[in-house]
Amino acid sequence: MKLLLMPKEPTWWVWLITAILLAAGLATGKAMFFLTAMALSFGQCMFFLQKHRSFAPFAVQIRLAYSTLLTVCFVPVMRWLYWLPTLGTFALVLFGYCLMARVLSLLSWNRTQRLSLDLLRRTFLTPPTLGNPTHGLPDSGCMGGICELEAKVASR
Repeated sequence: MKLLLMPKEPTWWVWLITAILLAAGLATGKAMFFLTAMALSFGQCMFFLQKHRSFAPFAVQIRLAYSTLLTVCFVPVMRWLYWLPTLGTFALVLFGYCLMARVLSLLSWNRTQRLSLDLLRRTFLTPPTLGNPTHGLPDSGCMGGICELEAKVASR
């Protein structure tokens, strides 16, 4: 995979800060970092929910699922699971690969194709590439957010 940094994309910065907060929480064990990451994530979720006024848009679904995952991980016996969203968020900001978007794209209300092994293979193994129209990724950032664009990999 190649580095796929998107500093012109405003949501990229939010994801970067979230990844740093999660990494700091894992490194120090301090709940403050996890709580701040959760607050930032829920804030981002509320922003997109207010913008779209529906839970149906993919940008809202991703942020709601991610916020829910962070909340589940906050339970003391589950905190060790924070490594999953931490690594996933760093994969997003460094390589443009959003595992959450790819998983959510497979839900019945988000796909137009039948579920198949080929669809699963394309969904998880196709590397993201900016400017590649078959991936739905533009040459530069877009207002929908990188995860929303990243999920289109599965639908083509």
